[in-house]
Amino acid sequence: MSRVSAIREDVLVGSGSCSSIDECLTDTEVRDLLNEDGIATPYDAVSWARNKELFYLENATNYRWGSDDDPQLTAYRSFKKQMNDNPISILKDL
Repeated sequence: MSRVSAIREDVLVGSGSCSSIDECLTDTEVRDLLNEDGIATPYDAVSWARNKELFYLENATNYRWGSDDDPQLTAYRSFKKQMNDNPISILKDL
């Protein structure tokens, strides 16, 4: 399994997830970013993509009103929970 395929198949950041990676980056752009960051395995690629999405959502919390039910904060907390509830499904040593 390729690194990009592993990301595209992941339930949290893959195709159809509406994540920033799914919506904004082509496969070539994802591959180039993985290469820039020295990501070599499919497992590490999915971990990288999930952390990148979490950072994207965390950054959005800097532009919220400050209420505990702001959509940005709700999205960030929801994604963190989903990360905990959905461990990466491919073997780490692939």
